[in-house]
Amino acid sequence: MMAVVLAAIGLFQASSAQDEVAFNNQSTRTAVTTGMDFEHRKPMVYGNVQRTIDTGMHIENIYQLSLKDKTFWADGWYWIKWRPEVQKIIEAEKIPLNQVLEFTNEIEATNMVLEPDTTEPVKLDDGRLYQLFRFSGHFFVNDLKLAGFPFYDMNLPITIETRPDSLSCHEGGPPCASLLPEKNMSNTLIGQFADVNGYDMVGSLVKPFLHQYNTNFGIGNPSAFPSIDYGIVYKTNFLSAFSQYILPLLVVIGIVIASPSLPGSLGDVRLAIPTTALLTLIFLQQSYRADLPPLSYTTFLDLLYIYAYLASIIFFFLFCWGTVYYNNASEGGELLAAQHINRIDWKFQLAALISLALLVPLAFVLL
Repeated sequence: MMAVVLAAIGLFQASSAQDEVAFNNQSTRTAVTTGMDFEHRKPMVYGNVQRTIDTGMHIENIYQLSLKDKTFWADGWYWIKWRPEVQKIIEAEKIPLNQVLEFTNEIEATNMVLEPDTTEPVKLDDGRLYQLFRFSGHFFVNDLKLAGFPFYDMNLPITIETRPDSLSCHEGGPPCASLLPEKNMSNTLIGQFADVNGYDMVGSLVKPFLHQYNTNFGIGNPSAFPSIDYGIVYKTNFLSAFSQYILPLLVVIGIVIASPSLPGSLGDVRLAIPTTALLTLIFLQQSYRADLPPLSYTTFLDLLYIYAYLASIIFFFLFCWGTVYYNNASEGGELLAAQHINRIDWKFQLAALISLALLVPLAFVLL
């Protein structure tokens, strides 16, 4: 009896612990969902001109692009121009010039190279101060949309924003500082070695915004910092993407669709084609997926693979039926059986071709 009571107590405690874990997990999920709904990018606020920092960038080199890791390396220059009021803040807060701005999508900070071009800022004729920096670093691509893979546009951004809290925007604080990209910045952003193999360069993108943090970092009110995206926009080269990803798949699909043209009497040969095609499709899909990050959605190429899988399976069962039907034909009735099999095969071939013709434009519209 005592053993039963102890067992019951143990079950109750285990159940309570599970309920507590479930409650904590539910609370965590709720918090994460709320955080994901927070609007981090807001329209830029332009206030006091004296608290404006003019900035520009020239991206000389883009290399080591990794879709799987969503990262790339970039080299180039950026510069800032600021007015006397901003200089007073820099001197009062003792802010190093290389810390006035920071790269928010930078990763591996230890590998970041940031060198001033001159030891002291240069004073311009209009009273502003100017400083040029050379940078080289590893950057993260957050907004990578691959639904149309292997045909898609890609923006490789380098995001900068003010770093000191004295140059932020928050309630009760000083007037907002602002980052202002120089005029015609998009025309001079792209450097000599910014090409990426397999992609065509479309142009550049300069987008100022206000980065609103959903935390106060443990004290005060949540802050927002003026930011700018400097990016280069690429699109995949059609011929390169087609030959690398689409053509091998179309070859397999073509062989599968053509296989019913073989005589119904060749049952063993017909059965071998879709089974071999299925193994080939699995290998091809795994190979291309190895170059991509884990995705929560289906790409255009995935839809073609789904079609190829279904076509191979359907033709396999069709050939199974045809082989059984031919072998069970009465003596002397093989010719009629083969003709009947060919008529059914032709209908399936036509349906497969029509389905493929409808799938391609429909997939582009849906994705």
